[in-house]
Amino acid sequence: MNAPDDFPQSRALFSIEAEQAVLGGLLLDNSAIDRISGLEPAHFYRDDHREVYGAIYRQVLSNRPADVVTVFEVLQSQGKAERVGGLGYLTQLAHNTPSAANVARYAEIIRDRAMLRETAVAARKVLELVETPSAMKGAEILDRAQALIGGVAQIGVRREAKFLRDLATPFVEGVDERYHGSGDRAIPTGIGSLDRALNGGLRGGNLVIVAGRPSMGKTALTTDIGLNMSTDYSVLLQSMEMSDQEIVGRAMANRGGIHLSALLSGRLTDADWPRLTYAVQHTCDLNFAIDDSPALTMLEVRMKAKAHKRKHGLDVLIVDYIGLMTGGEEKMRTQQIGAYSRGLKALAKELNIPVIALAQLSRKNEERPDKRPILSDLRDSGDIEQDADVVMFVHRPEMYDPNNDELKGYAEVLIRKQRNGALGDVPLLYRGAVTKFDEWTGPLPMLSAGPAVRKRGIAADL
Repeated sequence: MNAPDDFPQSRALFSIEAEQAVLGGLLLDNSAIDRISGLEPAHFYRDDHREVYGAIYRQVLSNRPADVVTVFEVLQSQGKAERVGGLGYLTQLAHNTPSAANVARYAEIIRDRAMLRETAVAARKVLELVETPSAMKGAEILDRAQALIGGVAQIGVRREAKFLRDLATPFVEGVDERYHGSGDRAIPTGIGSLDRALNGGLRGGNLVIVAGRPSMGKTALTTDIGLNMSTDYSVLLQSMEMSDQEIVGRAMANRGGIHLSALLSGRLTDADWPRLTYAVQHTCDLNFAIDDSPALTMLEVRMKAKAHKRKHGLDVLIVDYIGLMTGGEEKMRTQQIGAYSRGLKALAKELNIPVIALAQLSRKNEERPDKRPILSDLRDSGDIEQDADVVMFVHRPEMYDPNNDELKGYAEVLIRKQRNGALGDVPLLYRGAVTKFDEWTGPLPMLSAGPAVRKRGIAADL
């Protein structure tokens, strides 16, 4: 009767009785295997039990009977019969188990003990990482340790196919919950027309790319959205481009309706001071955090986001911007950017939060008559387009036609990719002096350049 040598003989790490009960129950009732979904040979502590379970499982899977005699014959043909105790031990397993009625509970005990053993293995590996001299940094070791411990949770997890008839009821219940304002909902951006275009807002697990040429307002838009969200949700902005004081200045201008230039120069009017007081009081109530560490690596982004989630909770992560991230093993810049976008998408899924990442555009759009950006304008890597769930471009036509008074303050959010929604254009009013986006009211302006008739997107119906 062999047992692993890696663990002390602690009964907390295994249950021989549960293993014997499962094997005996299966020998008595092969159909009981349907009630222990997810149990694998590796979950058994004793090696002989692993072999017996594997033989039973293969027999049942092949639609052949798995009783004491047939399992013994299978093991004997493989030269393993003596190692598992022979026919005598198999007979003992069957005789000592009254029935297979509680086999599901015994299987649960086996999986639980297996998880404890894997946790012990992971803990030893973590200790080895810490104590063994290497070139790895502390943050890298911590991330590796988290991955080792996190992998333990997958013990015995097996997703099986489900019929539509079994999935329909929980789906309708989810629709009903969302209809009545509860359940798993999108996080609204606070801009009504944009929320309608995004089917309610941003969802956990999604990577949302907000891109634009310089000075188009992509940082202003994402900061505005983050401030809106932080009334009810926890938001972290990792700003690699601006200092925390610059972000605070934009927040005060945004919430207080004060010209940013007045805040930066200190030339406030008498009417500005009450507004500043209101802005300070309002922003202090927001759950909005800023990390202005420059040139973050993907590892640092992960570690900081995870730490913030543990300490303060985290519902939305904003990364400004992906082009300023550093590090990675890839040599070419396009490959590095692709690695960052994949990493951010993985982080969104791991933390089940929307990750908003800002990106730059190439100059290609400036060479076209119609200056509106397209997906191929994304700078440095096509992987961004592939990894993202939503891609939005911030476009302000007045930047290319400054003499057109109709375009003053007019901005467009161009949704050019949305996995679970329609594409289209969302017209907004950009109040640059206070770095804020509002709804656009009135008719859409005509452009001096580009198509004679403006192509209307979903925004025309919003």
